[in-house]
Amino acid sequence: MNFFEAQEQARKHTSLLVVLFLLAVICIVAAVYAAVAIITPFLGIENYADHDYRFLDAGRIAWVAGITTLIILGGSLYKIIALRRDGGKGVAESLGGKRIPPNSPNSLERRLLNVVEEMAIASGLPVPPVFMLEESGINAFAVGFSPRDAAVGVTRGCVELLSRDQLQGVIAHEFSHLLNGDTTIKMRLMGVLFGIMLISDMGIRILTGSVYVSGRRTRYGRQGNVLPWMLLGFLLFMVGTVGLVFGDLIKRALSRQREFLADAAAVQFTRNPEGIAGALKVMGGYKQGSRIVHPGAHQASHLFFGNALKSWMATDWWATHPPLIERIRRIDPVFHGKLENVDAGALAQRNLMEAEAFVSALASRPSVRKRKPTSYIAQVGKPQLEHIQYARHLTGTLPPSLRDLVHEPFAARAVAYGLLLDANSQIRKQQIQALHAEADPEVFQLLLDIESGIRKLDASLRLPLADMLLPALEYLSPAQYRIFRKNMQTLIKANGKLSLFEYVIHRIVLRHLDGVFGQVQSVQVKFIRLAPLMGDARIVLGFLAWVGERQQSDAKNAYKKAMQALDATDEEALAERGTHNLKHVDAALKRMRLAAPMVKEKLLQACVTCVMADNHASVRETELLRAIADSLDCPMPPLLNESKGPAEIEWRRDAEPVEANRT
Repeated sequence: MNFFEAQEQARKHTSLLVVLFLLAVICIVAAVYAAVAIITPFLGIENYADHDYRFLDAGRIAWVAGITTLIILGGSLYKIIALRRDGGKGVAESLGGKRIPPNSPNSLERRLLNVVEEMAIASGLPVPPVFMLEESGINAFAVGFSPRDAAVGVTRGCVELLSRDQLQGVIAHEFSHLLNGDTTIKMRLMGVLFGIMLISDMGIRILTGSVYVSGRRTRYGRQGNVLPWMLLGFLLFMVGTVGLVFGDLIKRALSRQREFLADAAAVQFTRNPEGIAGALKVMGGYKQGSRIVHPGAHQASHLFFGNALKSWMATDWWATHPPLIERIRRIDPVFHGKLENVDAGALAQRNLMEAEAFVSALASRPSVRKRKPTSYIAQVGKPQLEHIQYARHLTGTLPPSLRDLVHEPFAARAVAYGLLLDANSQIRKQQIQALHAEADPEVFQLLLDIESGIRKLDASLRLPLADMLLPALEYLSPAQYRIFRKNMQTLIKANGKLSLFEYVIHRIVLRHLDGVFGQVQSVQVKFIRLAPLMGDARIVLGFLAWVGERQQSDAKNAYKKAMQALDATDEEALAERGTHNLKHVDAALKRMRLAAPMVKEKLLQACVTCVMADNHASVRETELLRAIADSLDCPMPPLLNESKGPAEIEWRRDAEPVEANRT
């Protein structure tokens, strides 16, 4: 199953979630009605003679069903809106997670951040923030409606008791959930479960003494006979168990098979089955296992890498996760089935030493071999070992001083500004003067110290460096971000033209941070066929053909191959160079983003075909391709060429800027 098939399956799971939710609502309404009908004669809330009482009463059915449905739907809608507002970070914090600062001095935390960073760069995703849960159990999760609001959470036990290879296997598993759309379903499921559980919460409130009668708050002590109300509260609480059962059934229906797929994807990512298998074995042999003691663990149990609960509901036949032994055997067929007890103290000491040695060796990493892509589209959402190795190589290639700066919120702003300083000295002077008036004085001074070093960076390092900045920039206050965003826009507009790199930075960095500091916007599928998007595809592919090719004949050949990849039946010629600018491309991408996953696959395949028409990709092509993929919410791993990696052609930012209309 490739990325686009997984996304399509996630859409179908959303439909299944709606069906299961409606079924749960019907059953809960029936149970609530039964409870109300039983207790109604004792509450005096209906006027009738004894001989007129009927268990099934149309009027009672109407108001009970209406109120119950309103409570459940209203609760679910409220929760989903709150989750969209807060994103993955809000969920991580609600589970007790504390964000790990990008510049953490702790060796174990640095090792974890490095693993997440490598996986994000290899996947073509913005680097997500990482949260630490002070839990002794070995567990982790990835959460978010999309990669733009995603977060990764890891327990203290996971960080301390797993080796780097094992930790990488766990993080690869969680990234698979993120890439395949599983986290979107899980976020929606959290909203659904919240509404379903409200009836039980209402029963608890009645039992504990607070009710609302006739629009005013009263206490049992002032109501005379309280036993009927207590009975109603108890019955509603018991009815709430129907919601609890349905919630767990829904989690089980949507979660189990996806865990197997994520385990398999982790092996595919890392090419190291011992990594994730070893993590599962340590988890199984550890006294605390994968247990999470936080009170919010039950509602979020489907998010975790391992079974977070220890109760009768966590038995193998009922749990949200497959049996641990079965998961290990699918990865390691020769596993004998016996889990050895682990010495937590010895493991923690060994892994601390490993982490300290790893951090000290960051600056001396070997280079890696790159391969020419053959079926690149199949790697969307499924990074390979060479992508992880390349990401490790990139982070090791950065000068140590610069690598430290990108992980510090204060310094990250200076690095971001430095990436946008123009190579033309006159324009750069104007940009620096503008920053001197608007930027934080200390940030501005740091920029002056590092800007020459940033200009000397290899062009292939610029986009990964921008990705690495994101976690630190998320630490800005809203006021700081407004100033930062304004300054970034000033730098981009300084020369009156919009270069490709500036466009890519705007699409990836500012678009991601806008989601962090604003509200994440959901995307609804509008186009299930390619035909309505052919005009937009011609704009994007025509622009991409001219970006990558110098000669008209080569550009026409690339465009023709790209249109053939779309099975285009017309023979519309490639538009002349300069016909379309980046504003046209941006408008086309906004429409293409509304396509169904399988339509996006064809569109992205055509873009890759256009770029690889001459069997190599320049930095400019790969950066624009990354921006296109990001606009389509399709995480694209680095495009690795056979000889020099992703950049066979040296490119300076001041080369051939592309004009775009300003808004």
